[in-house]
Amino acid sequence: MHGYEHLKPELIREMAEKDPLVYLVHIRDCCRRIAEYTAAGGTDWPSKPLVMDPVCRNITIIGEAARKLDERFQRAHPEISWSGIIGARNIVMHGYEHLKPELIREMAEKDVPELLAHCLRLMAEK
Repeated sequence: MHGYEHLKPELIREMAEKDPLVYLVHIRDCCRRIAEYTAAGGTDWPSKPLVMDPVCRNITIIGEAARKLDERFQRAHPEISWSGIIGARNIVMHGYEHLKPELIREMAEKDVPELLAHCLRLMAEK
């Protein structure tokens, strides 16, 4: 469930550029996917391209969604490292040759669960 299945597509398009909730839903869904992929991949998931690739893809989506949140929203929630999230996206997208599996593991196992908790809290406030 994405949380907005009941909305008409035209309403979603209208909301997409303005409402932070749309981007929070994307971030939440990606955090959940990363948790699923890593749990299914076992303890050595970073060595498995079939797990690592979708984890990296979802990190980039999270960063892109964070980038689309307006500056006012980001400033209102300084407890979240927006610049760190966007920076992680940039590293995965553009610095892929420097990616270290242990860095992706740390993001997936430490940062992503924290981000998911923040998203759920923010979504409950809406």
